[in-house]
Amino acid sequence: MIALSSEEVAAALGIDRPAAPVTGVSIDTRTLKPGDLYVALRGERHDGHDFVEAALGAGAVAAVVSEDAALDRRLDPALHGRLLTVPDTLQALGSLARAVRRKSGVMVVAVTGSAGKTSTKDLVAALAARARRVVATTANQNNEVGVPLTLLSVDRQTELVVVEMGMRGSGQIAALASVAEPDVGVITNVYPVHLELLGSLEAIAEAKAELLAALGEACVGVVPVGAEILEPYRRNAVCRVVSFGFGSGDEAADVWGCLEEGTGGGGPRLRVRWPEAEAEVDVPFVSRHRLENTMAAVAACYGAGLPVEECLRGLSDVVFTGGRGELVEAGEWLLVNDTYNANPAAVQAALDDLVDAAAARGRRPVAVLGDMLELGTEEERFHYECGVYAAEAGVRVLWAVGRLSCATAAGFADAAGEGQTVGHVESVHDVTEVRAGLRSGDMILFKASRSVGLEAMVSALERMAAQDVAGPTSTGRGDVR
Repeated sequence: MIALSSEEVAAALGIDRPAAPVTGVSIDTRTLKPGDLYVALRGERHDGHDFVEAALGAGAVAAVVSEDAALDRRLDPALHGRLLTVPDTLQALGSLARAVRRKSGVMVVAVTGSAGKTSTKDLVAALAARARRVVATTANQNNEVGVPLTLLSVDRQTELVVVEMGMRGSGQIAALASVAEPDVGVITNVYPVHLELLGSLEAIAEAKAELLAALGEACVGVVPVGAEILEPYRRNAVCRVVSFGFGSGDEAADVWGCLEEGTGGGGPRLRVRWPEAEAEVDVPFVSRHRLENTMAAVAACYGAGLPVEECLRGLSDVVFTGGRGELVEAGEWLLVNDTYNANPAAVQAALDDLVDAAAARGRRPVAVLGDMLELGTEEERFHYECGVYAAEAGVRVLWAVGRLSCATAAGFADAAGEGQTVGHVESVHDVTEVRAGLRSGDMILFKASRSVGLEAMVSALERMAAQDVAGPTSTGRGDVR
């Protein structure tokens, strides 16, 4: 972290007494280093105020605590002078992060959207790293804690930060943007996600568009071409807006791409066009949603003023966060672990990719679809339509997992033709029944909302495949004795 002076810490926290200079900020005593400032956050399971004494004993220069914690009655009086009292410690964490962000002078690219924001973040980071020293959000640290921690991790060598911004309600993107103060803001798409909380697609668009509203005149917004639902916010934005698109029908985008057949027996190449030039590059994936995310990332780099052609070479470096479409070879099965999250549009895109990829590899496409949550009063219809879509797309076998997914199974059954089969299980632990319906060589997509925990079924099938390879003497862990 870029160190903050005692005056800078006091100003960030809004306190009127000197505070110690800090070289780092920590919210966890297990990873705290001497010289850190400890911020006591209240979570669902733990209260950081219970660990203040341990933090100070481990070398924290001071602890930021809530004014209602009454720690002066619980701690050794000798420690009272190292307590910095604020009304809200979570807001204090954000204020410290904003102070570091401003002092660093880094460029900040913020990414939000209903689907694909983590993959787009991964892509922006890989592409931008060809031209700048980059820090990016790790895993799914995209909330009011994760965004500040990402900003607090920058150092003197950092030139660009990529932050992912998640959202479950109105005002949350605006709050995160007030901390990150992005120079470039990317909205990947607007889909029916969190309808249970926001009520309508229009409300979701309004919440996502808080990112555009946070961008000043010198900033750049990045939006999908033809997204009519974002048009009112695009018109009202004071920033410059760059559109992106992929494939037929999206040619009007400022930054546009398409796949073209490679020459000389090579694989497909991505052709990218931006206002000043165009280029072709090898691309390590061909799924449509990955390519759409790629164009959003390219547009972000273009908006940031980076050399686009150089950034495109970063496609060979991208490493996607786990659970988002990663391919896992399990014996003679090929598993597609896309278990991190799900919504109707993302499920349909994943089904298209499954059918295309399975055909290219000569495999049978199988889908294991779990419940999609937070879809509001029309959740049954959304699940049913996904089942119909799976059948019409060409999925040969569908397994539905969970209570809501009964409707997915019903939709598939109603639309299925000859040779298509469907099953339903209640739990991710009912893996034996699913396995019984699989064949050697199947390509199997797993997708559901995060809290369903469908990755447990992926792991179980990996173990089963390992046992099959090991043979009958296997101990069940894939080793042979």
